[in-house]
Amino acid sequence: MIFRRGHRLPREVAAQLKPHDALAVAELQDGSWAVVSTGALLVADAAGIRAHHPWHAVQHGRWDGELRRFTVSWVDGAQPPLVLTTASDDVETFTAAVRERVQSSVVHTETAETPHGTLLRAQIRRGEDGALFSQLTAQGPLQGDEDERRVIDALESRARAAVGLPT
Repeated sequence: MIFRRGHRLPREVAAQLKPHDALAVAELQDGSWAVVSTGALLVADAAGIRAHHPWHAVQHGRWDGELRRFTVSWVDGAQPPLVLTTASDDVETFTAAVRERVQSSVVHTETAETPHGTLLRAQIRRGEDGALFSQLTAQGPLQGDEDERRVIDALESRARAAVGLPT
């Protein structure tokens, strides 16, 4: 997908992004820029790239128009969300680009439930280097018992087999 750039990066910020491409950008309230690149979500300013988050680490993003905040939640739920406060509410191109890049990193998804009722999700995702790998998440507590382990192993094996990865 090709995005029209709603905003233009200042030359000194764009110079810091090499070799990353800027598909869409949003100016942040503190003067830095959130940048959607092919491989990652970046935060940059004239001094350099301050944050680099590969798309496979992103679970989803959420826009709050009243507060002009874009909140990024991570696959690793223990990691605190990234909150980006934008300089304006003209972020449609940016938010669409984030959604597209997260979705494009997901190649295949399988779900299962543990014997104790926890929802499991196995996703095959594409890393920044293009390589495929499996990623498992749980919505709820894990018990750590053998029955649960068998469900988790079978789920991951099914997901990996579906895309031709070793099981």
